[in-house]
Amino acid sequence: MLLDDKVEFKKISNIDDKERALVEAFSSGKAHIDSYLKNEALEDLQYGITKTYLMFVTPKGKETYLLGFFSLTTDRVLITKKSKLQDLLTNWKNPVYRKSIPGIQIHHFAVNGPYQAQHLGQEMMYYAFLFIKTALLSNIGACLITVQSEPDVRGFYESLGFCRTGQVRDSNVSMAIPTNEFFID
Repeated sequence: MLLDDKVEFKKISNIDDKERALVEAFSSGKAHIDSYLKNEALEDLQYGITKTYLMFVTPKGKETYLLGFFSLTTDRVLITKKSKLQDLLTNWKNPVYRKSIPGIQIHHFAVNGPYQAQHLGQEMMYYAFLFIKTALLSNIGACLITVQSEPDVRGFYESLGFCRTGQVRDSNVSMAIPTNEFFID
């Protein structure tokens, strides 16, 4: 639990040398995810492709550590008829065209290796949801929050309420959660 800890999100372009060292030491256990963070995230930010946020945690009386990161971008999603999302959008009475639904994509999401398997990924995702709600959805429209889940972490996203859209991109499963589930006031 992070209740007693200082939690701080920083854009990857706004970190100091000590925090940069934590980024360089980051290891999620997936080389392509680590490479994205260390070699591509800053460039993607500069070109307006994604924005990457780092979650730093400082426990009382201890050193700051990098729990993880997430990258955000925009998305358009197709919802197939077999997807549970079809019913959720119908029950919401959302008239959006099902072949091009606007969303905010969590493009990358990773927890640093030493902090995995402690439910901190779920806590980090709730912080990401809160960030999306307060910083983004108060200023732009989006019906869904989406992810492109690698097969081995699909259960993690399902445990948070994400449903399959019916689309597959490469070997990743397209998943989404409607923003009205917990965002629209």
